[in-house]
Amino acid sequence: MGKTKKLLGVVLCCALSFAACDKGVDDGTREITSDNISGGGMEGGENDGTDVKTTGKPVDGETKDGDNGEESVNVPVVSFEILSVAETDSEGNELIQAQYPVFCVEGEGYDALAAALNVQNEVLKGQADSFLCDMRESAQWYRESVDASYQYMQKSYVYIQRCDKEFVSILVLREVEEGGAHPNNYRKVLNFFSQTGEMVKLTDIVTVDDALREKIRAGLHSNYPELEFDDSLVEQEIAEALSGEMVEWYFVDGEISISFPEGSFGFGHAEGSLGVLIPADVKE
Repeated sequence: MGKTKKLLGVVLCCALSFAACDKGVDDGTREITSDNISGGGMEGGENDGTDVKTTGKPVDGETKDGDNGEESVNVPVVSFEILSVAETDSEGNELIQAQYPVFCVEGEGYDALAAALNVQNEVLKGQADSFLCDMRESAQWYRESVDASYQYMQKSYVYIQRCDKEFVSILVLREVEEGGAHPNNYRKVLNFFSQTGEMVKLTDIVTVDDALREKIRAGLHSNYPELEFDDSLVEQEIAEALSGEMVEWYFVDGEISISFPEGSFGFGHAEGSLGVLIPADVKE
């Protein structure tokens, strides 16, 4: 990766076999891959493709159903299963495969959230189907001309960053093998209001003002001391990205990780997607 650190349905769920999730911490400065992602994934940082159920944390003064306490709160339970689609070559050997997650929601009153995640299920399945269609010819050529044993592959990983009665925040990572020396990594961030299923914007969570822009600028300098930033360019691109909602963000244990697209601030592929952590001062 080089010396520079990168930042990288309507059905309420059927009976599945579940494993518990464990929260880690993402410092907002690393490239997110299936090997090092943290901040809400399974213990050890990698989803092995089994079904997973994640429940939300109670807020102060509340307890989940089944806990001892004076009050009980109904939080959503978001679960997922990693499925796959594949195509074979003329001899019946698997040529290309694509994984994709399917989400379910349990919890009284969270039908809108379930419907929103069901829409994403269709989008993610469509992406996997498109991968098979778009890459089939290349996969066939590579197997015939370069490596007879090589298989084009899209692996999917899911990390639940937050899941409570207010917000659900999910990272979907795709690790794609398509003939290069190293896999390519892509991610999709899904942030929802739990009660309505609507997508959450950064401006719904924090106040975007000069103080936030300065906090991000200072964070970039602190996280990447080896980079020579052009502050005038940094200030311009931060303002443009925030005003146009062109940043990726997600919850990380009481904070928000904000990352900028690769190529921001005049840097290239080697530097990757740069990012920072800021306090999650949720608006009332």
